[in-house]
Amino acid sequence: MKETTMKEDAVRTLVPRSIESTEVLVSTDPGEIFLDVPASSPRYIRIREDEIVQEGDVRSREKNELESAGLTKWQIAKIDPDRVIGIDTETSDRRTWKRETLERQLVTGGLSTNLTDFERVSVTRTDGWNDEGAGPSAESVVAVAYGNDGQKFTQTYRILDDETASEERRLTLSKSDNEVESFEDDLRERFTQAVELALRSEGYAV
Repeated sequence: MKETTMKEDAVRTLVPRSIESTEVLVSTDPGEIFLDVPASSPRYIRIREDEIVQEGDVRSREKNELESAGLTKWQIAKIDPDRVIGIDTETSDRRTWKRETLERQLVTGGLSTNLTDFERVSVTRTDGWNDEGAGPSAESVVAVAYGNDGQKFTQTYRILDDETASEERRLTLSKSDNEVESFEDDLRERFTQAVELALRSEGYAV
């Protein structure tokens, strides 16, 4: 499996921290919260100033459930090395968190952010056997895009031909997560760009 990162982590200062027994790499830089959770189910969470933090966990609840529950949302006004300031989107009241407290709530699911970008995409080529091991199936390529809200979204492509002179293999989409189909246009465009860039880096063309 090859993972493509859209923005280099080299520009971030990342330090290891244990949050509720989970090992996390945490950015200490102002202006952004970045949490890299390199556990058995890798994900990341990234929030920048002017983006949204809300009560509830988008990873375990449906979008319509979160919207209908009347959960509080804050627009992040300031991210300092030790504190974060948010503005209630309904009342305009200010709230200040200790940065470590907010980071812990984001990792454990007490708070979450809205999906705005995809910094990472992993690309894996299957071995040509079906999931049950009962016999051969068409080779395919699986692209997993990791959203900045801790979620991941999968697209599966069928390989159309053998290697060409340019060593680029053509793909066609065969399966996509339902959530991807419901993305708004601008988010869908960012998703498509991130996935296609990762596929091109591995020698594939959609």
